[in-house]
Amino acid sequence: MKTVATLGGAIGAALGNDISFSAGCIRDPVPLPFPDEAEMLGNVSLRRRREFGWGRHHAREALRRLGFAPVAILSRDRAPLWPSGVVGSISHSSSDCGAVAGLSSNVLALGLDIEDHEPLESELLPIICTPLEMERKEWSRSCVGPKLIFVIKEAVYKSYAPHTGEFLDFQDVIVRTDDTIGSFEANVINHDKPALFGSRIIRGIYLQFEDGFLALSARFSDA
Repeated sequence: MKTVATLGGAIGAALGNDISFSAGCIRDPVPLPFPDEAEMLGNVSLRRRREFGWGRHHAREALRRLGFAPVAILSRDRAPLWPSGVVGSISHSSSDCGAVAGLSSNVLALGLDIEDHEPLESELLPIICTPLEMERKEWSRSCVGPKLIFVIKEAVYKSYAPHTGEFLDFQDVIVRTDDTIGSFEANVINHDKPALFGSRIIRGIYLQFEDGFLALSARFSDA
């Protein structure tokens, strides 16, 4: 089975070459952050330093593949602040880390979530899934299981919040999946929440790899 580092081709084939992806395992030695990043990070645990260091490393690699020089990537409310002309997202599990970036001239929003294989605890199901999702067991056709809904919704939230200034709860979104091609469609059903660039539908893909799986939501300017 593929590792997370090898998924760039599948992502490009599904969503187009306007999106750049870089990923790999979290390990030592940790890539050094830029000085401004180190100052922002402060005195944190070794685990957090690893996650941050590798996250920024893959973010810069994704930017390099789009033609951008290496830059510090600071954050606000733990959301990365990308260079002008770029949208992107960073995510990590306990063992893997990745980043995705796209040119804002064509890509309006991106959200990436990477998770380990550990199954979702049964008591979390009614928190993560809406009653309709529970009834139709949307995840039943996927080998990922109920955690599929979790990873998709996390990806959707990460594409939604930076552009709307609003945070979504799990019950604010309902998901439909197509396991034959590994795609999803998420509908923001809470009408107290704003639409994302004029639409309540957010689409994306999900992929399995050796140590886990990921979901990537994307909104394009021509959608």
